[in-house]
Amino acid sequence: MRIGVTAVRPRIFYYSLLWFFLFASAAVSVGLGAESTPAPESKESFNLILPFKDLTVGQGQEVTMDTEVVNRRRFPVEVSLTLEGVPQGWDVNFNSRYPSYPIRSVTVAGGDQNTTKSTTIEFKAKVPDNTKPGNYQIKVTAKDAAGPTQSVETLNLRVTSKKVETGGLKLTSQYPVLSTPSGQTLKFTIDLKNETNKPLTTSLSTQAPTGWTVRFKPQFGDTQISSIQLKENASETLSVEIDSPARAEAAEHPITVRARAGAFEAATSLKVTLKGQQDLRMGTTAGTLSTSVTAGKKAPVDFVVLNAGTAAVRNLSFITKKPGDKWTIEFKPDKLDALNPGEAREIKMEILAPDRTIAGDYALTVTANSADITKSAEFRITVSTPTIWGWVGFGIVGLVVIGLAAVFFRLGRR
Repeated sequence: MRIGVTAVRPRIFYYSLLWFFLFASAAVSVGLGAESTPAPESKESFNLILPFKDLTVGQGQEVTMDTEVVNRRRFPVEVSLTLEGVPQGWDVNFNSRYPSYPIRSVTVAGGDQNTTKSTTIEFKAKVPDNTKPGNYQIKVTAKDAAGPTQSVETLNLRVTSKKVETGGLKLTSQYPVLSTPSGQTLKFTIDLKNETNKPLTTSLSTQAPTGWTVRFKPQFGDTQISSIQLKENASETLSVEIDSPARAEAAEHPITVRARAGAFEAATSLKVTLKGQQDLRMGTTAGTLSTSVTAGKKAPVDFVVLNAGTAAVRNLSFITKKPGDKWTIEFKPDKLDALNPGEAREIKMEILAPDRTIAGDYALTVTANSADITKSAEFRITVSTPTIWGWVGFGIVGLVVIGLAAVFFRLGRR
């Protein structure tokens, strides 16, 4: 009996162990299958989020509200926007954030199964001064341009005869976009307004690209400031000086200016459009601007033109100031359609000095010229005469010496 029991128990143990492994493998497979199965896409391709549906505004005032369009799919979605029921004389629009333009559609980039993409636009409604107090409803319809998803919202605007006190800080710029070459200083003018009934100590800050310098100064003064005391319902005009790096990319660079006083905060966006700095350089690979030529023979000289700036140089041609009219200078190539930032091109210059050029040193000025920039370099050209003319010269000198010797010999005999 003991032998039978001993034989059965190992079998039960092995079978239990086998069932445990099978169950664990099945659980892991189910778990991995669940992880690998992507989450189903939303039935709606987008959502329109209007955070406030019932607003109060005074006669002659403007109401603004950030509106978010959220893409629920993996691919971009284009959403058209329409406004219905706008009272006559009202200025009601959806606008892009910056720069601010009236829009009637917005395209939102796609996301993945774990993230969504959204675009924020701005709803603006300007109420005329003569609008009668009352409730006005505006119907907002957003529709997927390529699908069935549609969202309809109703905004209720309560117009009152009294101005609505919004309070806080207001920051604006009359000219928010300025252009300049890289490495220059621009001066923006901003208006900071205290719309509360109490004085506010307001701090100033900026968000600018790395390497840029931003300074705040009074409109008529040279003192650099970082905060300002605003009286109740008062405004101040400030200067914002922005230094761009010399090597900054030729592009549009946004800069955000912020003002904060306690719980109140205001911001405005500035934009610097850099044209790029043009810096043209000329030289040779050997580092010298000199060469030797033989009169009557073409001599090649290689030199390099480098665009060391941040903007492309276009339609670059070459002109020379020659030592004499009979000198011939040719360039290969003789014109560059474009020389991009950081690009260097090798130019072959062929110099031909006239046959009877006197041996010696001559100055040759080469100028690279375009509509936007000009760069010159002076080459020192050492001219030597051909060998045959040297022998001819020696022969002439020898004949002169022999002739003189013969004359002295004859005179000496007499």
